[in-house]
Amino acid sequence: MAKTFSILGDSISTFDGWNPPGFDVFYSDERLEKTGVTHVEQTWWHLLIDHFGGSLLKNDSFSGSLVEGGFFPAGDSDARADAILGDEGEAPDAIVCFIGINDYGWGGAEMNADGHGSACPAELSAQAPVEKVLAELAAPGQIDRFKTAYASMLARLRARCPETEIWCVTLVPGRIAGHVKPQFAYDFRGVPFAEYNDAIRAAAHEAGAHVADAFACGMDYEAIEGTHPTARGMRQLAGMFAWSMEHEAEIDAALGRGARELATVSQSMLPAELLSEWEDAALWRSAPLCADKPCSFCEHAMAPNNAWLLMCDN
Repeated sequence: MAKTFSILGDSISTFDGWNPPGFDVFYSDERLEKTGVTHVEQTWWHLLIDHFGGSLLKNDSFSGSLVEGGFFPAGDSDARADAILGDEGEAPDAIVCFIGINDYGWGGAEMNADGHGSACPAELSAQAPVEKVLAELAAPGQIDRFKTAYASMLARLRARCPETEIWCVTLVPGRIAGHVKPQFAYDFRGVPFAEYNDAIRAAAHEAGAHVADAFACGMDYEAIEGTHPTARGMRQLAGMFAWSMEHEAEIDAALGRGARELATVSQSMLPAELLSEWEDAALWRSAPLCADKPCSFCEHAMAPNNAWLLMCDN
């Protein structure tokens, strides 16, 4: 596996003092104690890099950022592609992209701008209404816009790092710490979660990148509010990412290379070492709570609009 790694991500991948100057960071101050992620060695990316015996080149992660947007701090921007390089302009041996959950939560860059999202590019904010607009259903064509933006992001990375191994990690459902049943909202704004992961897989395959299909593990990870991992959740993510990177071909053979439609591998395929991060792995299997009902219009959705939580209390 690669010797040097760069990370392209959002708040889940930030840590105080480990991101470029001026980048918004989630894992800092009181949130360190709240999540239990008090040391950088506990982050998913540090654990993953250690697993492969590598070292970090750059952590190009910005809290709240979407893939879509075209301008900084969107993942699909020249500034973010530049930030993946080392201080001397050197390319990493591998780039791990774990980004897209904000696209799913907001329903796209336009709704992120209209809702005055914290990481909205200034160029989009300038075109948004002065009064905050509550986000509901994603606009038609959202998944096509997301795939186009993800493909553009990969093209920017490839232009700067033509020899680098690029891994695109599929999005993974979370669960609030202490809950014993699935909570994740699989149809938050009328665009099913599966379609975002299908778009990531398709964009990666078309770009000649690898897919770390962490979703294929079929497990929820532990998070303080369903999105930001606890220390345990970081270990769970790192384990799923490493396993899916090491078993890319096996996952493709088991599930097929195309759209997964929420398909996951049999739990028997997952090693005991990985499952040990869940006290009772069977209880942590992820599953949609209902079908054909966008969560934005459901009374069980927790904070369905701008202060979004991708959780259901049903």
